[in-house]
Amino acid sequence: MKGEEKLWAILNEKLDNLRATNRLPQAIRVAETALEVARRAFKGNQTALATSFEKLGQLLEQKGDHAGAEAYLLKAHAILERGTPPDQRAIYRSARRLALLFDSLGQSEEAIDFYQKAIAAGTEVEDIPYSDIGTMLNNVALILRKSGRQKAAEPCYLRALEIYEKQLGPDHADVASVLNNLAVFYTNERRYTEAEKLHLRALAIRENLQPRPIADIAQSKCNLAVVYHSRGDYAKAAELYQSSLKSWERVEDKPSKDYDIVVSNYADLLRSLGQVRKAHQLEVRARKKRSG
Repeated sequence: MKGEEKLWAILNEKLDNLRATNRLPQAIRVAETALEVARRAFKGNQTALATSFEKLGQLLEQKGDHAGAEAYLLKAHAILERGTPPDQRAIYRSARRLALLFDSLGQSEEAIDFYQKAIAAGTEVEDIPYSDIGTMLNNVALILRKSGRQKAAEPCYLRALEIYEKQLGPDHADVASVLNNLAVFYTNERRYTEAEKLHLRALAIRENLQPRPIADIAQSKCNLAVVYHSRGDYAKAAELYQSSLKSWERVEDKPSKDYDIVVSNYADLLRSLGQVRKAHQLEVRARKKRSG
């Protein structure tokens, strides 16, 4: 090993020790020195140079210097992409970090770009957790929906569902969660037939799990009730709202946000049917539970 390469290795070991003991200012100074050495010691597309850019970027992100972190992490990623052959695992890790950074900063287009790069690289690496890929697809879908691109969001949900079903089988609890997310998306798009079908499937999965996830079952019943409520099938909606409320009351001492949503939806339904007194009684009971 050449002298400067050896010095770089020593600096990196020291850097890792400083980072592990939360000595951030000292770690940043050592990372800056290690990068200077790497620039001299490693030319072209050397992975070691990308590592130095990445480590300094990570430390600056930890410090809260997002602009500085972005610059170094982008340089690291550019080096990794030029690798021959490209290291898909390293590209996945780098793109995912950049996607999360841009997402946290509200830079939507950049976040989408790097999420997609991370997803593409991650699917090339055998042991990347399916849940990581699914979460990133969900993040992309959420960004697209917030920016008014609903049609572009749907393939992300469908891809996530395909990945989860392939990895876990059709009756897994995590598959039910993805089905629920997709069904909520369809409800928001007023595609009620598709939403009903997926919510029924998610509910069936959850009801057959052991032990039974009461809170998840309550969530599914409320979401399905919203579909019927929106379609004007008030009898089915009321039945499911009531069942959801009973489930929430069994599973929690203090009402959660989800419980409050069911109360609000059911009270709205009762008022629309002229049952104002019953709606009021429902809300009074919920307030008592909240303060009890």
